Amino acid sequence: MGLSDLFSRIADDRAASGAIEAAAQGAAALASPVYTAGAYLNRLLHDVGALGREKLPAPVASIGNLTLGGTGKTPFCLWLADFLRREGFRPAVLTRGYGRADENQLTVVHDGRRLRSSTKVAGDEPVLLARSLGDVPVVACASRARAGRHALQRLGVDSLVLDDGFQHHRLHRNLDIVLVDATRPLSRLRLFPRGTLREPVSTLQRAHLIVITRWHQATNRKRFLREVQQAAPGVPMVRSHLKVAGAIRLATRESLPSEALTGRSAVLLCAVGNPASVRRSVEEAGIRVVAMKALKDHARITKATLLRYDSMRLQKGADYLVVTEKDAVKLVELGSLPPETIALKVRLEMLTEAETETAERIIRGRMKSGPTKGLLA
Repeated sequence: MGLSDLFSRIADDRAASGAIEAAAQGAAALASPVYTAGAYLNRLLHDVGALGREKLPAPVASIGNLTLGGTGKTPFCLWLADFLRREGFRPAVLTRGYGRADENQLTVVHDGRRLRSSTKVAGDEPVLLARSLGDVPVVACASRARAGRHALQRLGVDSLVLDDGFQHHRLHRNLDIVLVDATRPLSRLRLFPRGTLREPVSTLQRAHLIVITRWHQATNRKRFLREVQQAAPGVPMVRSHLKVAGAIRLATRESLPSEALTGRSAVLLCAVGNPASVRRSVEEAGIRVVAMKALKDHARITKATLLRYDSMRLQKGADYLVVTEKDAVKLVELGSLPPETIALKVRLEMLTEAETETAERIIRGRMKSGPTKGLLA
């Protein structure tokens, strides 16, 4: 087991499976209070003005979470940007672009008219957002304030969506939306580096809106809802789920409706933060998974790897080689692809019409008027 593999097994909130892991987890647990104190001090220094916080001349909505790994931020970012467009806003998405060569470089991924960057330069999630939204500018930069200034001055936008921004205190925001994954009970989470928590669960109280994701995949929903309510009493919350809305055959860009997937079989290949959730979504779409390979989040899938798993698909007699949309944006840059490689289109939906209306009312109110909530509130 390599050091990176050992670290990933330590910081995943679960109990150790051996003496080496137990010792490493014990050491990591000792470091957790230091990390937590550093995160609190960083936030406090921004709040009191010692480190500064920039306010841009446009409303800013932040999407974030408390944990490392996938919680459904990208599908929610698509949902939010689409809602803002329908409300008459001209939004831009600001993102760091994790995994790219230089995260400090300001990169216009999409200028509102055309895609201007590749995944190697911009990262996979920014390119996915740009391709999915079509006419919404996407700007990648570790400094979201710098990215926001550029978008407002050069790209004709009037509002900003801050991707993965709950711990990014340098930029003033009108709205903090925090996503929590219903498949990961809050009581089992541990603070980094022992676990995946970036901040204590109590910091959910800073949110203006909590969106519970993957509600349909949770096993003990009542307990999870109670945990969130106890951590953030009085903060509005809504439930959501991820729904497969068809697929794209990557070799030909042919759209496949959801009903065409039911009863089929597949080999699943993905490089995402929550591969178990991806598998459940594939199975919920009616596809039988005969084999699965999960790579590290943001890993590049090489042509050789793709062909190897397509050969496995043929050996097992499966219909498709399934990848995620996030992986697909990297694969299409490789050129010709195996003909039965498909990318599932996954979209976020609120659980009920009433919850949709609640989310829209809060977002509309804070983006069109209203003061910014203090981060230490």
